Amino acid sequence: MSRPLRHLVVVLGDQLNADASAFDGFDPARDAIWLAEVAEESEHVWSSQPRIAVFLASMRHFRDARRAEGKTVHYTELDDPKNAGTLAGELARAVKKFKPSRLIMTEP
Repeated sequence: MSRPLRHLVVVLGDQLNADASAFDGFDPARDAIWLAEVAEESEHVWSSQPRIAVFLASMRHFRDARRAEGKTVHYTELDDPKNAGTLAGELARAVKKFKPSRLIMTEP
């Protein structure tokens, strides 16, 4: 059985900074990063399709870079059939699944 998850670090699409204070004390053996692509975020403020594509590509690049560093990243893509479509829905699903002791977030 795997260790319980200590911290789930929530990273929003406009917070793709590997040096953010949310990562202070990050322990790859006990902590994980969470990101989600959701339709709600691309619909509440009008954006062109190329801008949305660049935004999602940036999120995926961030995910891949963190994984290359040996960090666990839980990432939901827009076309995932289980995607709830909202940040709140996806975060609730992640908390229920991973049961972290604590959520860590960067203040917007």
